[in-house]
Amino acid sequence: MLDSIGAREVGFGDDVPYRAEAWERLEHGERPGDDDLADAFFHLARLEERRGARDEHGRFPATTTCLDPLDPPLERLRRRLGIEPPRWRGARFAVALTHDVDVPWRWTRIGMLGAAARLKGHLARGRRGGALREVRALAAVPLHKLRRSDPNWTFEHTVRAERRQGASSTFFLLAAHRHSADGASPESYERLRGRVVETLLGCEAEIGLHPSYLAAEDAGLVLEEKRALETLAGDVFGARFHYLRLDAHRHPRELAQAGFRYDATLGFPDALGFRAGIAQPFRPWDVDADRPVDLVEVPLAAMDVTLAETRYLGLSAAAAKPRLDALLDWAAANGGGFSILWHPDRFDRWTAEGWDRLYDGLMRGARERGGVCVSAGELAADAAEWLPPA
Repeated sequence: MLDSIGAREVGFGDDVPYRAEAWERLEHGERPGDDDLADAFFHLARLEERRGARDEHGRFPATTTCLDPLDPPLERLRRRLGIEPPRWRGARFAVALTHDVDVPWRWTRIGMLGAAARLKGHLARGRRGGALREVRALAAVPLHKLRRSDPNWTFEHTVRAERRQGASSTFFLLAAHRHSADGASPESYERLRGRVVETLLGCEAEIGLHPSYLAAEDAGLVLEEKRALETLAGDVFGARFHYLRLDAHRHPRELAQAGFRYDATLGFPDALGFRAGIAQPFRPWDVDADRPVDLVEVPLAAMDVTLAETRYLGLSAAAAKPRLDALLDWAAANGGGFSILWHPDRFDRWTAEGWDRLYDGLMRGARERGGVCVSAGELAADAAEWLPPA
């Protein structure tokens, strides 16, 4: 764990104390709150998740953790030991920009019916803002049909906007639909997948795998989906599980065995911050094997869904901005290397309600604070150069 924060010259038992009772509590899966080193390992190894409660999707939510996600204990330990955080391409911190391609085309038949149903629901509940959003979106449908465009098909626009700010990003694509949570129009995704890949490769954007909802329960399905995507995109080395359905103890090992080099799933669906108590890429700990996994975990610090959706924080873009600014301020002061997730359906300027501008501001804010915006693969590859081998 000391190696994970760059404290290779620090002697365990000499420079930092060894308290046997704290580590004995760890053996029983208990949090040793009076020992900084043991407590940091408790969070890094996600020991509280061994018996922690889960939500309806099998995820470990922030409401369950004893951790303050925005005050990561490994970063506190790093500062206490006087260890400088890594610099990313000369920058103080790095943000890996990522996009999960869940619905590449909005205006399918199912998409139209869904918009109409949402409009009806908003009107019935007196939600004028939501109703106006759906009316505006539906009003643009004839123009999209005339242009053969779609508000979710924003790939080239997004990459161009990123390149203007000296940034790059990763797009995680589904390779199969096995559950209703994977999307309401699987035939549309199947038809468009090759075109999405061709478009992204033409933009020189990185492509990763978005393992489907049920693939989180079957390592064989992850490998099958990886191979299916690779027939279109070439080698795929990064993954992020759909719905963030990551088991912090099982999945890193399975991903490494499937040939992935990094994962970018580890984050809370319902809060901003750092689920493993560290704000830098790290090698996950295999509790059963008692050793690190040969995989780089790029922590997920924030996503648009967490900020915007009413089932989570339910913020407007304007109200979400201070939250993201605070995260960038923290990174500028303390260092960091983490990912941000923004879905492609929030870049259509007619219906994005400011989330597209917030994303542009996020990139600009990172650069102004001395940070750099890169793809998840770039960040993981750079981290692998200095992280200890598994």
